[in-house]
Amino acid sequence: MHSFNANAHTSSSTATDTAGYIAVDTTNKAVVLAFRGSYSVRNWFADASFPYIDPDLCDGCFAELGFWSSWTNVRDDVNAQLEDALSQNPDYELVIVGHSLGAAVATLAAADLRTKGHESAKLYAFASPRVANPTLAKFITAQNNNYRFTHQDDPVPKLPLIAMGYAHVSPEYWITSADNTTVTASDIDVVEGVLSLDGNSGTGVPLISDFHAHHWYFEKTDACLNNDLPFKR
Repeated sequence: MHSFNANAHTSSSTATDTAGYIAVDTTNKAVVLAFRGSYSVRNWFADASFPYIDPDLCDGCFAELGFWSSWTNVRDDVNAQLEDALSQNPDYELVIVGHSLGAAVATLAAADLRTKGHESAKLYAFASPRVANPTLAKFITAQNNNYRFTHQDDPVPKLPLIAMGYAHVSPEYWITSADNTTVTASDIDVVEGVLSLDGNSGTGVPLISDFHAHHWYFEKTDACLNNDLPFKR
C-alpha cells in the first residue's frame, strides 16, 4: 500500500490537505485509489465560495476550483504509483473511492483518469458535494461506472447550491434508513438526473444541525476521530 499527502486549499481560504492511499485488493482483484475526507468539513461548509476552473476535460466543462486543485496537487505522484500497481496487476480493475470532501476529489480524479486511459475505472463517492457545472456533470455521468451515495438529509451533498451553477453526477443512491441501522435494499432510492431535486436534494436547505447524517457513513469506524468534527484540524 502506498500513501500520498499534499497541501492544498479549498475554494475559500480554509486550509485542507489532500491525503489518501493506493492499495491492491487481491480478493476483489482491484487497485484501489482512496481519498480521505477533510477533518475541517464544518469550516468548509460555512466559508467556501466555490469559484470555477476549466479542467480541460470537455468543451464548456467547469469544475469547482478547490476540489480540482486538490486533485492536481497530488496527480503526478498518484499517477506514478497507479501505473506501477496496475502494471504489476494487469488484470485488476481500478476503483476510486472517497468520503465527503474526499469524494469530491475522487469524482474529479475519476473523470480525469478516465480520459487518460482508464476508461473503465469505477467511482464510489460517499457524501460528495457537487463538483461541476451541468456540462461537466453530464460528461462524468456519461463515462458510467459512477456510484454516488447520500444519506438522509446530509447537508454536504447539498453544496454548492444548484443556484450557484453546480450539478451532481448521476445517478444518486439515496439511503433513507436511520443512523446506526442496517441498510436494506428497500432503504435505497435511485435518483436520476444531474439537476434532480429528489433524493437528498429534496430534503430541504443544508443545515449544520443535520450533520448527524453526514457522520453516519464511516466516521464511527475510525477510533482516531473525536465524537464530533472539528471546525479546524
